[in-house]
Amino acid sequence: MSKQRNIVILGASVSGVLSAHYILKHILPALKAKHDAKYHVYLVSPSSDFFFRIASPRTAASTALLPVEKIFFDLNEGFKKYSTSDFTFIQGTATGLDTNARSVSFIRNSYLGDESLKYHALIVATGSHTPDPAHSLHTDSQATVDAIKSMNIKVSSAKDIIVVGGGPTSVESAGELGELLNGKPSWFSTPPPKVNITLITAANQLLPSLHPTIGKRAENKLKKLGVHVLYNTRVVDVSTASSKNGRTVVTLAKGEKLETDLYIPTHGVLTNSSFLPETLLNSSGYLITNAETLRVDDAGSRVYSIGDVASYSRNNILDIYDALPPLMVNLKRDLLSYNPQYPNEKPSGKDRVFKPQTKETMIVPIGSAGGVGAIFGFSLPSFLVWLAKSRDFMISMGPPSLISGKKVAKEYKWTAEEAVA
Repeated sequence: MSKQRNIVILGASVSGVLSAHYILKHILPALKAKHDAKYHVYLVSPSSDFFFRIASPRTAASTALLPVEKIFFDLNEGFKKYSTSDFTFIQGTATGLDTNARSVSFIRNSYLGDESLKYHALIVATGSHTPDPAHSLHTDSQATVDAIKSMNIKVSSAKDIIVVGGGPTSVESAGELGELLNGKPSWFSTPPPKVNITLITAANQLLPSLHPTIGKRAENKLKKLGVHVLYNTRVVDVSTASSKNGRTVVTLAKGEKLETDLYIPTHGVLTNSSFLPETLLNSSGYLITNAETLRVDDAGSRVYSIGDVASYSRNNILDIYDALPPLMVNLKRDLLSYNPQYPNEKPSGKDRVFKPQTKETMIVPIGSAGGVGAIFGFSLPSFLVWLAKSRDFMISMGPPSLISGKKVAKEYKWTAEEAVA
């Protein structure tokens, strides 16, 4: 009987879903044709739904603007076309990695306890999560839905809101809240704000990865929606204990205290890497990944990482799309050239190298009418931001082709230097 070689993918966000589809479509057939072994792809994720995180600022503000059912997508539906002899989805949370035994552990629920799964190749794509659970999956989809509903209720009754952060999620969230609660400005007038919304950032501009003039345009658009921006300001404490009326007290680095009905932290992300050995993580909790080949060199042969959990990542979706071709080419090279007599031998030929996009590229809606952004270094007018994203946060364009695998319908062709015998 042929030996089974498992290709295990941890995480089913953008990077994990695209990796699974690509392997099933383009790598598995080549492996079956060359090797006398049975290959099986496992996709492991805490949720059986894909959450389109990009659209979370609008849904978190109000599900009347964007219902939750439009940002969750059934993973089983997307993968049902593959044979069960080739693919298995496991709804479970990764709990450990043993690089010596070449196995991962996971838990489906507390009643079953830990289970283990051997891997021939492993892709760690567990991503990251935001401080607030309404903007990303922390566990399963129901927990995120509950967090969104809770946020909606608080938004509906709030008179003072503080949003912390200066990146795209922060600016988008403030814009959605401003338009929802304070109304849309017209060409000739701006309605007086009904709710005090303050955006606090430690930086000296909004959207620091973009040109300062774009950050200033973002501030001006937010002002028209009744959002006040505080720059060069850090939050050092958040508490309800010292408030007599149940409001949240936000303490700033300079000692000033602000009271608010709703505090929304949207600054930065936290990596989903707690299950990994500390020896494989850098000081910030990212999985140490070869920034050229996407291999996790210290974890042994045929271990890779892509997306927010990897140390190469700048936590944006472009880094996933740019990293997928080199990861898949190198994975295919490693798997096709595998020799059981020399299991750790590297393939002949040249690896595909990851080259990140360095030109400014970011699209940031500020309400439903437009926003700011840049593509490949060129600033975008507001109407193009509306056309590309602010209409529906890309719901109609992104998720369907991603979940179905159409986004990776074409194979990444090898160069003559990359080919293996």
